[in-house]
Amino acid sequence: MALRIVTRTQAPAAFPRRFGLEIAGFRLNFKSDQSGIISILKLRYGKFRTAGNGGFSLNVSGARSRQNPFKPVVLLAGSRLEIERGDFNSRLDLDTGAGSLSAAANEQCLDAFLRSLISFLLLRSGGFMLHSAGLVKKGKAYLFPGKSGAGKSTLSKLAAAAGTEVISDEINLLRFEKGRFRVYGSPFWGEMRSDGRQGSWPLGGIFLLKKAKTNRAGEVTGGEALKVLLRCLVNFDKSPGTAVLVMQNAARLQAKAKFGRLEFSKADGGFLDII
Repeated sequence: MALRIVTRTQAPAAFPRRFGLEIAGFRLNFKSDQSGIISILKLRYGKFRTAGNGGFSLNVSGARSRQNPFKPVVLLAGSRLEIERGDFNSRLDLDTGAGSLSAAANEQCLDAFLRSLISFLLLRSGGFMLHSAGLVKKGKAYLFPGKSGAGKSTLSKLAAAAGTEVISDEINLLRFEKGRFRVYGSPFWGEMRSDGRQGSWPLGGIFLLKKAKTNRAGEVTGGEALKVLLRCLVNFDKSPGTAVLVMQNAARLQAKAKFGRLEFSKADGGFLDII
């Protein structure tokens, strides 16, 4: 009786999956042997996908998600940037652009990492990541900063129903370029749950929000505008000098941007005509 020998062929090694995205002009290239993380990035940030080299390159590995991740901590030592939370940690060399990311394979974890990194880069580009609603009118972007309950999502829904383009109802990205401020398309949304889209627009103005029975636009003092800006700033960076950088950016924004107040009514969508 002949002996039959069955051999098992070795499974091919997992090849690195790659995904590149660009947010507010910052290009990030991810490489990982784990298809799950790359699939999440593609699904969540597909509208911001880009091809080619340049920017930052991160080797991504999986990490066990902890129950209470809390807020991210961002620290800069020389050119070495470290970002950590309970469910991820990242090391990035700002000079070479090379780095690593160990993260749990879920959307909330990756979104928290990107918010932490992009907010850090924006501050160092003269700009801000702001809790705000962002709308486009006649080719210009208008921001309406405010914390939870200020009316950002309500304003955004009313604007969308009137056919106005909404950049984000929760977080908008502001950069200082060539002597002026520009607002970039944001993948970070609130109640409206959109994946956003690429784009950038010159800043038309910033209006502090207040819910009211009738629509009315008014003026604000510099001190009041600064207070709202600082309260709505998204920043996890505890590095020395960050507070000075924030104040310098805020002073430039106040000098170059139009500020005002918008009191708006849910019953009257005409607030778009008075900004």
